[in-house]
Amino acid sequence: MDLTLPSVMLSKYGLAPSKQRGQSFLSDWNVTRKIVDEIAPEPDDVVVEIGPGFGALTFELAERARHVIAVELDGGIVRAFREEYGENPRITLVEGDILRLDFEEIRGIHKCERLLVAGNIPYSITSPLIRMLTDVKGVVKRAALMVQSEVGERIVARRGDREYSGLSVVVQYHALARLLFTVKSTCFFPRPKVDSKLVELSFERAPRRDSNAELFEAVVQAAFGKRRKMLRRSLEDLMVRFDVTSEGLETAAGIDLTRRGETLDVSDFEFLAIALEASGTSAGITE
Repeated sequence: MDLTLPSVMLSKYGLAPSKQRGQSFLSDWNVTRKIVDEIAPEPDDVVVEIGPGFGALTFELAERARHVIAVELDGGIVRAFREEYGENPRITLVEGDILRLDFEEIRGIHKCERLLVAGNIPYSITSPLIRMLTDVKGVVKRAALMVQSEVGERIVARRGDREYSGLSVVVQYHALARLLFTVKSTCFFPRPKVDSKLVELSFERAPRRDSNAELFEAVVQAAFGKRRKMLRRSLEDLMVRFDVTSEGLETAAGIDLTRRGETLDVSDFEFLAIALEASGTSAGITE
């Protein structure tokens, strides 16, 4: 299908990119095909697309998948999309907030086991969106997200990397994360100040986790929230809450608490969360 360039669509329908939302639209069709090749939807897949804009990915996805639910917050873009392209039986265009989408309901309506998710993600919603995806990971098999380069590097960073952060740990707890490729800023209109990276989060291939996810994330937040402090200091509040001493936690987790959070990997944080929960149980503390 021949698509109209974003610059033409904006002019034709009297629209302007929202600076507040950081709107930039893919305008290089070779890159869009490369992205869809990486997403690799199968004929029976149902894809939730985040922020379709003017359809750069939407129609390519619809050619390969059973159905695409394209969720767009901007009402002006939705109206322009519908007027320019009309209806497509394989695309459902939804005007609304992706963070309020009921993924369980969509899975039920389309009678599929798990959904694919894809989209160009504004910086302002990256963290809440990832949080939402980890909450619904039971109904999402994979997500391919285009994010700002620095965010993509943080998501996949490993212990020892300069970009390693709490975001890295939490994402990798819930999903197998990998960088697919860089998308240059010149592939967008208007041109953003930085390049983007396409990141894949595979929830279906994620390692098995034995700790309580909420407690795990509390440990990570405490450790990285006081990044320059030793764990025996940064985890003080949690040790009080679960009635365990630093010596007791060290022994139970097998982690030296003179270390700092950025020196731990995902498994180390799991050991701490499991040890804290066990300590709380033995002390009669219930959540």
